[in-house]
Amino acid sequence: MKITYYCAMSSDGYIARDDGDVSWLDEANIDESPSSYDEFFARVDGLAMGRGTYDFIFNYGSWPYGDVCTWVFTSKSLEPLEGANLSLVQTLDDFVQEAEEKNLKHIWLVGGGKLASAFLERGILTNLSITKTPIKLNAGIPLFADHKLENIRSVKMESAQKQGYKQLEILL
Repeated sequence: MKITYYCAMSSDGYIARDDGDVSWLDEANIDESPSSYDEFFARVDGLAMGRGTYDFIFNYGSWPYGDVCTWVFTSKSLEPLEGANLSLVQTLDDFVQEAEEKNLKHIWLVGGGKLASAFLERGILTNLSITKTPIKLNAGIPLFADHKLENIRSVKMESAQKQGYKQLEILL
């Protein structure tokens, strides 16, 4: 099973402000045409996210991912958004077992940094697809809570510059 951590990060390594806010991405004005997001999302058959990421989406008010199987890592109940196909899990073992039972091929690890570190530590994170923006946040939620991108061992890494952004594609 392929698991890709697909996200944008600031030039100083943050994916969100301390409160989970990602409105800074609007300032980044990332050109998605032709949309790499649409191409990526078309290849995904499952999502995994932490509770903070889910709460941010919930507060946004609508579910943007259709009926794609989604696991939210939490120990508490949550209110589902209309249209969301949610499963609640507490452990990576539960998630892996359920995803394998559904015979899923490609999971998008939506966020956040703590969950990404747990996936990396466990050895189940297979790919990173990161858009590094020129915006500096100075503080916030890091790409990984317990790891540094520059210290992660990879099998293959490709990078491309586009309009001031750096796109990193890393096979772990």
